[in-house]
Amino acid sequence: MAFTHIWNKLHLHRQKVAFSSLLALFLLIGGAAEAQQKVKALNKPGYDDRPVHYGFYLAVPLTKYNVVHSPDYASQASRDENFAINSKNEIGFYTGLVLNVRLAEYLDARFVPGVGFYGRTLEFKNVAVQGVETEEVMLETVSNTMVELPVLLKYKSKRRSNYRPYIVAGVKPGIDLGKGNNGAKTETMLEVEQFDLALEYGIGIDIFYPYFKFAPELRFSHGLLNQHKPLATSQYSGYIEKLTHHNVSLIFFFE
Repeated sequence: MAFTHIWNKLHLHRQKVAFSSLLALFLLIGGAAEAQQKVKALNKPGYDDRPVHYGFYLAVPLTKYNVVHSPDYASQASRDENFAINSKNEIGFYTGLVLNVRLAEYLDARFVPGVGFYGRTLEFKNVAVQGVETEEVMLETVSNTMVELPVLLKYKSKRRSNYRPYIVAGVKPGIDLGKGNNGAKTETMLEVEQFDLALEYGIGIDIFYPYFKFAPELRFSHGLLNQHKPLATSQYSGYIEKLTHHNVSLIFFFE
């Protein structure tokens, strides 16, 4: 009886039930269509057609020195198999501004000046230094506060919806604002040159949002100039012939 009663109630209000069902169906279809339209809608159309636009960036580099050892090192290493000087990877940070100039449909010039903070470490194993107790492992870190002035070319692919892959390449001059040394005693002190120049290249993807463009980028940087400054008073310095920096950076652009 209860089932029959319910069925009769539904039968009496079948028009209301049908109307409600159709309304719910239309709402679902409309919501799906609107969501699909949002997915296909172009955010900031024509943004890359502007002759100039600006932004800023934050970057986290994995950085180290590439070491070329001196003849003194080779001579000492041949006598002591435990003797070694190696470079260690360290995390740094840099940030700056973006000036992007449109050169052609798929080509931009970018000036991205910034300030970088680095601490690159060398590991000395069983290195005997006069006046200093020999330790199995000695770590020496050279800290740098750099003003960096990268000039890059950016080649972009055709925009696909709200995504646009690209590649970049260029050069990065840098000036060290600090003393370029590790602050250690004279016998172990390491110093580097004040000026640096690097070759840079990388890949990234522009992601267009309604109010801004976001671009994660992976960039590689290879120092071109020897940063090692020989010190006659430093016995650590005598084992090194050349230091050049190497960075692998994850950069986040907001434009």
